[in-house]
Amino acid sequence: MKLTILGTGPGKSILGQSHTAYFLEDDSHKVLLDCGEGTCQKLLARSLVKDEIDFIIISHLHPDHVTGLFILLQTMYLNKRSKDLIVFLPESSESFKDFMEKLYIFNERFSYRVIIQEYDERSFIEMGIYPFKNSHLIGYKELVRKRGASNKLLAYSMLIKGKERSLLLSSDIRGIDDIRDNIDKCEVLILDGIHPSEESIKEIINKKKQVEVYITHGDYQKLHQTFIDQLSQRVRIAEENDEIIL
Repeated sequence: MKLTILGTGPGKSILGQSHTAYFLEDDSHKVLLDCGEGTCQKLLARSLVKDEIDFIIISHLHPDHVTGLFILLQTMYLNKRSKDLIVFLPESSESFKDFMEKLYIFNERFSYRVIIQEYDERSFIEMGIYPFKNSHLIGYKELVRKRGASNKLLAYSMLIKGKERSLLLSSDIRGIDDIRDNIDKCEVLILDGIHPSEESIKEIINKKKQVEVYITHGDYQKLHQTFIDQLSQRVRIAEENDEIIL
């Protein structure tokens, strides 16, 4: 199993960095994890914009994790994709379908069907992908309540079990406590470098010396400066096109 880092940028666009996306492949499946702006360009460079991707999983519905999806769907159509594509969302599937139609993404016009489904912790067990909820969106709770909005505040991190190693993809988290119970289950950690405190990230690096750490989701140069004293063969700032064998 191999995971390729396609995008490392945070919510604010950074020159030279794409927004969050990962490409996971094994002998049976090719999966896109998140689809921020710039993802389609990265997939084009790998000739993965027709029938190659089996399905897409979105960790949460912040724009930097999902807005690249729409141009990817259109590009697949224009490249004559023929097989159905399932897009797994953590919530709001019906609202998402409505928005796609506002963008004139109609299955009747496409050469393939876009199937929108919601997922939970048990949806991808057969593929060795184990999503678990985190509290990244909890800060919106009072605003959602006041507006009477339908948002469920669902965001997921993911434990991915390969043949040789397991990887914990934190996605965006509110703090280290969101993933603390699962860190001992992995040999590789891709860690949100801006939402947890700097001190808590350094604590994890220093305590979990058996874990290979990729710090991501921030301005590459600033992350490098912040964590320069921790960087080593084991701890690095994630770079786009990094490949991790599991």
